Amino acid sequence: MIKKLLLLSLAATFSGTALADNHMQPPTVYGQYYAIAVSDPAAVVAAMTTYRESNTGKKLTSNLTLSANVANGTDRATHTISVFYPSAAAMEADMAASRGSSDWTAFTGAMRGVATIEAENVFTQTRGKVNDDALGGPGVATMLFGITVLDAGRYGAALDKIMNSTAAAAFPGNMSAGQIIAMGEDPGTHWVSFQAKDMGTLLSGVETFMNSNDFANYAKGAREF
Repeated sequence: MIKKLLLLSLAATFSGTALADNHMQPPTVYGQYYAIAVSDPAAVVAAMTTYRESNTGKKLTSNLTLSANVANGTDRATHTISVFYPSAAAMEADMAASRGSSDWTAFTGAMRGVATIEAENVFTQTRGKVNDDALGGPGVATMLFGITVLDAGRYGAALDKIMNSTAAAAFPGNMSAGQIIAMGEDPGTHWVSFQAKDMGTLLSGVETFMNSNDFANYAKGAREF
């Protein structure tokens, strides 16, 4: 199963990169992903910014992005929030800092009237290909694939090969991949994303990548795993 989501970043309320340029090491990034249905995008941006600039928010080690869904099929979600942590311990520490704080109570109260959570998951990032160190901030476009993997060993080996390929090196942006470790009723087990400076660059870059000989070689065995 493959699910595809196109995202356009509206705001990055905390600086930093979430990509690790490392193919073989254990996960270096942990994250939480929320798909939300938003009735007032400006109010969501204001609530998120206020919280991150609060006394509690300033203590957090995570990076945060808010994106608008450009293409999402029949999914009711209009936006996504992704929170990236440098480690599992950092995730636990940030959650502990937020729990019970007046800043967190104010944030959830502000969000309650303008956004509804449609889906959420916890994930790790295990691989990254950074071709553009400066990529980030408003306007960045992302294509996110959710994948059901049947044979993690074969998939991982194939993924390592293609992310080290000539086609991946030529992609005009960054690539990352990881595993979903808690997803509710969704059968997806892994994810892959492509990120570029704008939607036109993203779409043409992904099309070129997927029409390459490197991707054709990957796809030959993909149906089996």
